[in-house]
Amino acid sequence: MSSTSAVDIQMDYMKLLITELQNQNPLEPLSNEQMATQLTQFSQLQQLESMSSSFAEILASNTRTYAHSLLGKEVSYIIQDPMTGTIQRTWGAVSEVFDVEGENYLVIDRHILNLKDTGQSLVGKQISFYADGTQNIESGIVYGVHNDSSGPTGLIMEDGRVVEFKDVIADSLVGQYISFTLLSEETGVLENKMCKVDEVKRNADGENLLVVGNYLDLKEVISVRN
Repeated sequence: MSSTSAVDIQMDYMKLLITELQNQNPLEPLSNEQMATQLTQFSQLQQLESMSSSFAEILASNTRTYAHSLLGKEVSYIIQDPMTGTIQRTWGAVSEVFDVEGENYLVIDRHILNLKDTGQSLVGKQISFYADGTQNIESGIVYGVHNDSSGPTGLIMEDGRVVEFKDVIADSLVGQYISFTLLSEETGVLENKMCKVDEVKRNADGENLLVVGNYLDLKEVISVRN
């Protein structure tokens, strides 16, 4: 829609019309028919603009309704694999819908994960951490995951040091892609997923929790299934 409305145009026209009447040639005055015709045209323009605005509001409302109808459903979309760079079609469950300046976005595969459950996907990535139990912040490349009889306990850095998960500055992972294993409710099979870290939380025990998911523009949806 134009930033200049029909009402604005009509007001401008009225100002011009008054100026024209004040300065018109008395021998060739503007006829009543001409004025009536032009006013009618501007009135029609105003009505069309009003209809266009109404249609836009109806379309926006229907789009929002459709977006929210996708909650809990799986949608397919095209995504670039951050590891290989290949373009592929993938499926994901819609867990949230939000609006930004009139555009509808879907949150796909929203999960809250414990950092230690995603440690293997951090291998080869740079992280920040508190060194040796102090408040001194260092950074380095993750070489591997340290395990004991209870499971993963920390990350092995390239210099051989082991950084406990509680000492990892989890905020340094925001924006990075991590992989994790998830039991599919539909098939009962463990599936490997990869999502971007959106934010970090801590549980009551002080453990780092990663909130992951993919943000998808509604226009990017290819197909839907229940």
